Amino acid sequence: PLAEDGRALVAELERRAAAPDLAGAVELPGAVADPVEELVRASCLLHCAEREPFGMAVLEALAAGRPVVVPASGGPTEIVDDSCGLLYRPGDPASAAEAIVKVVGDPALADRIGAAGRERAKREFGLDRARRGYSRAVAPLLGGRARHRDAHTERAQDLAQARGHAASVECALLTVTHNSAGHLRALLTSTRRHLPRVPIVVVDCASDDGTVALARSFERTRTIALPDNVGFGRACNRGIAEISEPVTILVNPDVELLDDSLLGLVQEALLEDRDERLLAPLVLSPDGSRQDSVHPVPTSAADLVRSLVPPAAVPGRLGVALAPWRSRAPRRVGWAVGCALVARTETLRRMGPFDERIFLYGEDLDLGLRAAANGVETWFWPRARVIHHGAHSSAAAFGGEPFVLLAAARQGVVARHLGRWRAWVDGAAQALTFSSRLVLKRALGRPAAREREQLRALRDSRRSSAGC
Repeated sequence: PLAEDGRALVAELERRAAAPDLAGAVELPGAVADPVEELVRASCLLHCAEREPFGMAVLEALAAGRPVVVPASGGPTEIVDDSCGLLYRPGDPASAAEAIVKVVGDPALADRIGAAGRERAKREFGLDRARRGYSRAVAPLLGGRARHRDAHTERAQDLAQARGHAASVECALLTVTHNSAGHLRALLTSTRRHLPRVPIVVVDCASDDGTVALARSFERTRTIALPDNVGFGRACNRGIAEISEPVTILVNPDVELLDDSLLGLVQEALLEDRDERLLAPLVLSPDGSRQDSVHPVPTSAADLVRSLVPPAAVPGRLGVALAPWRSRAPRRVGWAVGCALVARTETLRRMGPFDERIFLYGEDLDLGLRAAANGVETWFWPRARVIHHGAHSSAAAFGGEPFVLLAAARQGVVARHLGRWRAWVDGAAQALTFSSRLVLKRALGRPAAREREQLRALRDSRRSSAGC
């Protein structure tokens, strides 16, 4: 927070950031409601206060797994030690700059102290530890009641630790690879950091870029090297058959874990008083923005309305209904993109989980519609989150986004599960969506080549379908 005279400082910083040597390199986003997504994007946190009594921002950065650069005085020295941050002389910007360069210039160091910081935040500043500390502080005033509350708090912590331990061994993580070495290391490294007890199964589809050797270099990772590229669905089903844990975490190899929040989905899947569900976490782009990873059922009212009205232009609950990935609370959805899903292994095994007739594209939509037909709901659970770096394998294989294959796959899945009439309606809605985006972008003077390609692919796909 800045006082009234802080506006002059902001204006000075904006002028400095616009200078030629910094133009485009500095962002000043101002106040944000929730700093999590900004922390996701950050390399480290610089704390500038010379006399900070505690430093909640420092603790939030540690909890987010980010290294910190803090002045060697006051509260930050109680939060940070040498394992998770760098200290500089208070009031010495050159010393702070040296520390930043050291962290940013050494990604391995940043990863190591970031992970150590998250562990320190859990160990030293967790909620249960804080409650016990307050309980001890007020014990002289409360007498025997304080001892009872302290024991109750310790019991609650023991139960929480037991749940965490159970979740860490009652699930397995499965990924399917094809020439995925460029992204797989980040997935395996982040899984080992945040879910160290969880076994990993890698099913590889005839990679020739060192993916198999990379997977086998990680402990507690079982690698199934298939001699041919059998397609995502068949490879995933092959991996499910090898998993004995009650819950499976299914992720693409270009996914990266930010924390251990997927264990919350594991616990949710294990609840005996809940029906079987497919659980989808919040999916973030590398810049911290949300990806459109969950959707309404094709041709549903929400799906048709958003073909006419851009969801971003609709505020409140209606906007969330049109774009459910914007929700801040768990909600039922029509289907989820398959880059990250959690479900009971038995549920996945019973459903396939994927239709092996589909080589690539549309498997996740098919799974969502087939699950719904069998009474298995799909839920978006934004309390868990991952980063998705993008369609690495298909982009390399097809030289970009394969719009024709995507359009044909969607049309085929909708026709198979919802009927040809609804497939026609869905195609018309898709065409309307792409057309409205194209017109809007042209009106704003922005490039619209992607929308033109999508419309052309949809037209070609519908002609091919009609010919068949």
